Amino acid sequence: MLANHPDFTTRLEVVRNPNTPPRALAQIVLSIQNSGNTPNQTVDMLKSAFPGDHNDVLRSIAGNPRTPIEALEILARREFISATPDPRSFIPPTTDDSIVRSLAYNPSLTPQLLGILVQDPCVEVRVCLVRHPNLTEALWLQLAEDTEISVREAVATINAPVSVLELLAQDEQVEVRIKVATNPNTPISVLQVLAGDENSSIRTAAASNYNLPETILTQLANDEKVEVRRAVAQNPNTPAPIRETLHDLIVQPTTRQTSSTLRGLNRLYNPSTDDLVSILAEYASSENAFVRFVTLLHPLTPHEVLTQAAQSASWLERYAVADNSGTPIELRQQLAQDSNRIVRVAARV
Repeated sequence: MLANHPDFTTRLEVVRNPNTPPRALAQIVLSIQNSGNTPNQTVDMLKSAFPGDHNDVLRSIAGNPRTPIEALEILARREFISATPDPRSFIPPTTDDSIVRSLAYNPSLTPQLLGILVQDPCVEVRVCLVRHPNLTEALWLQLAEDTEISVREAVATINAPVSVLELLAQDEQVEVRIKVATNPNTPISVLQVLAGDENSSIRTAAASNYNLPETILTQLANDEKVEVRRAVAQNPNTPAPIRETLHDLIVQPTTRQTSSTLRGLNRLYNPSTDDLVSILAEYASSENAFVRFVTLLHPLTPHEVLTQAAQSASWLERYAVADNSGTPIELRQQLAQDSNRIVRVAARV
């Protein structure tokens, strides 16, 4: 029985061995090609020789960097799954994509063979290719324009050429642009574009990138979305003065203490005995940013408190003053010239 023939076991071990010389692999190929069998008999022979998984030998050949280029090309073109296999081919028919995935990791692939694989019908094969060292910029761009989002996401996470990252920064899928925004290899010019993206999730991702320069961090520190500003506060490259203005956005449950103002909130407001204006003035100096924000929105908050808050380093507090219906007209005119666009808009309402 061929299954018990020692030559087949030896062949399998040889094709698995990365140190096998190309000439030896070629001799194994030739020994099967010249066996005198028809293609179907060759398939039966291999199935008998390797009853557990006759495709194992193909995966070994595909992944071996010593395998001759001619054999790799047969695998890359998937000629082994042809309905009518080439009688000269030693490759038996199979629909096992794992063989081509194994091939995609082979460091010996030439750009020509990679050009075949970037068009392979199996998405996982194309995803495997994104880290291949022999990809040319043209092949990178082809993968960056792949119809499958998983392929484009894979490209967006690695050190791709600048032209490729620029292309993916404009991808229609938010998930792809987020991957580009968090990629440590993304150039500053591309991060600048993503920092102005209309989607706040992408701006948040950009704000978390450790390579972001101070100019963009300063821009994002004034973003209208709290999650973007929080990402800036947590970025180790954010300058200390900017981080200080955002310190209330960093949750520290194990060390943060409840303010005395909040502890006093268990006392209900009694309009017959309590002076609301005095209470608002007290809350305006609370240690809690949210309490200060709500207080500055109240129309009965004293004008001197609003005047002081209009100079706050926190744009949210300046916004609250600008949006307060009780804010004096001259103070609103001042805030209409604020450096933050949202504050300016609120002051003009």
